[in-house]
Amino acid sequence: MILQLNKVSKSFGTDEILNDITFSVNDGGRIGIIGKNGCGKTTLLNIISGSTSFEGSCQTAKDTRIGFLRQTGCEVMTTTIIEEMTSVFADVFEIEKDLRRLENEIADEQDEKKREVLLNSYAKKSEMFEKKDGFLIKTKINTILTGMGFDKFDLNMPAENLSGGEKTKLSFAKLLLEERELLLLDEPTNHLDFKTMQWLEGYLKSYRGALITVSHDRYFLDRTVNAVYEIENTHMKKYTGNYTAYLEQKKKNLEVEEKAYAKQQNEIKKLEEYVAKNLVRASTTKMAQSRQKKLDKMELLERPGENNDSARFDFEIEYPSYKEVLNVEDLSVFVENKDGVRTLIKNADFKVLRGEKTALIGDNGAGKSTLLKTILGIYKNYTGEFEIGRNTEIGYYDQELNILNGDKTVFDEIYDRHPRFEESKIRTLLGSMNFYGEDVFKKINSLSGGEKAKLAFLVLMLEKNNTLFLDEPTNHLDLASKEKLDEALMKFDGTLFFVSHDRYFLNKVATKIIELGSEKISVYEGNYDYYLEKKTEADEASEKNIQKEKKTNDYFENKKKQSLIKSLEKKISACEEEILSLDGEIEETDRLLNESGSDLDKCRELFEKLNTLNERQNELYKTFEELENQLETAKEE
Repeated sequence: MILQLNKVSKSFGTDEILNDITFSVNDGGRIGIIGKNGCGKTTLLNIISGSTSFEGSCQTAKDTRIGFLRQTGCEVMTTTIIEEMTSVFADVFEIEKDLRRLENEIADEQDEKKREVLLNSYAKKSEMFEKKDGFLIKTKINTILTGMGFDKFDLNMPAENLSGGEKTKLSFAKLLLEERELLLLDEPTNHLDFKTMQWLEGYLKSYRGALITVSHDRYFLDRTVNAVYEIENTHMKKYTGNYTAYLEQKKKNLEVEEKAYAKQQNEIKKLEEYVAKNLVRASTTKMAQSRQKKLDKMELLERPGENNDSARFDFEIEYPSYKEVLNVEDLSVFVENKDGVRTLIKNADFKVLRGEKTALIGDNGAGKSTLLKTILGIYKNYTGEFEIGRNTEIGYYDQELNILNGDKTVFDEIYDRHPRFEESKIRTLLGSMNFYGEDVFKKINSLSGGEKAKLAFLVLMLEKNNTLFLDEPTNHLDLASKEKLDEALMKFDGTLFFVSHDRYFLNKVATKIIELGSEKISVYEGNYDYYLEKKTEADEASEKNIQKEKKTNDYFENKKKQSLIKSLEKKISACEEEILSLDGEIEETDRLLNESGSDLDKCRELFEKLNTLNERQNELYKTFEELENQLETAKEE
């Protein structure tokens, strides 16, 4: 067990946030924390990290290092991207410096005893270096930087020049590199694109430490956790499995609770009726009093119900559109920046048919929202054609929520659009979006993002359009409301054309995926999982082609290598033969020189010959050594 919380409570003044929270995390545990906004999820992470006071106890196993990725306020960075990453291994680099120093000292030391001491020290340092994965540091850094989307960055650029989201990503990368025993992640997918989220999910599966994550990303929770803890009304309840398993268990629990509640209510009714009839009768008074006591002692069950803060969505249409809702042909969209005009979308061709639920996906800045606005006539800088089909009535949900008038009250926003509605009907409609009592007279500008989103959806539902253009529809909603929106849009009889980064939403709602790439538009006739499957197949096919081409290149490279090796071996053999031949000549010349006696001319001639032979042999030795090195290199490559 790596973490144990026992009877943890937390209040801010008189406002109780958490009450009697008890749970534990085992080594390698994968925990997801969910609950509505403001329920105490981040506060719980702060308690575990030791950054806030609380009542109760929170204990970690000995030597447990906690890493905490916060939503906001990432660390101050004063060095380059690569230096920020290598700083994680400062202690390992110190060991490496010691190893280089010891190597030099060992080479220079002549005293055997001192040399032995140095060698022992070197062996211990080497073992320590290997234990800390010193040889894998560069590989680890490159793997994480590439996975987190920094592969195209200049790694020598100052980290302070990064955007806020990029700094958070770099902090996350450093945290992963540190390999702490317990990771606390607060909305870890906030600044990540699809590709990075997919890599992260795979990486976390093999992460050796334990993980506690707070996230509104349902797809991420599905892929990374094996237990879900829901905070509701200051208490916490455990559900075994991932997010989808949590939904199934909660639904079953609700059914059980409804049956138990109905059974108790039926029993209460019978007891009350018996008491009312029999209390005044002398013959049955005692029996009635006994049953009244039973009623008084009965622990009443609360009426079970789904989260009261979840909105209730229902999208209807006045009349259907014709079959072809949207036809886009050779559409290119342009944007202006300081460097001139840039092509954002190039030669797009696709159709949207009645009843389809089509999702636009792509990297940040690919032009998804701009494409929606172009088709709606809001954005005008384009070439090519698009045609909206007959009887198509479009409703638009803008992620900036510009559909609402911030100066109006919640009530007036609906009344001004539908003046024939009675006040009671408007209040009922607003109640379905969790606006009760005096809430309906709040100014829209004072509402939270989630409240504005719910009101914007109510406006949209009342229009009863047969086609909906939605830009990031789940962005501001809590998990319960997201689930309700999923269900409502799946039942919607009209057509959807939407942009979303919510992969769970894409998977449940989309029937077609259009991916905006830098060079082309790709269409996938299915949901998000289908899109991933086809992308994986394409990547594997591409990899096979690369490997096939590599094998072909390797074959020719191998042929060249073998030819080079044979050539070098022949040269080495010839060189060796000439050296041996010169050995005989040198020996014979040396003998004749010794026998020449006082014949000076003969001695001079033999001496010059001997000198020439020795020079030639020295040249051959050098050549032989160079050829040997070349052969060794050729064999290693």
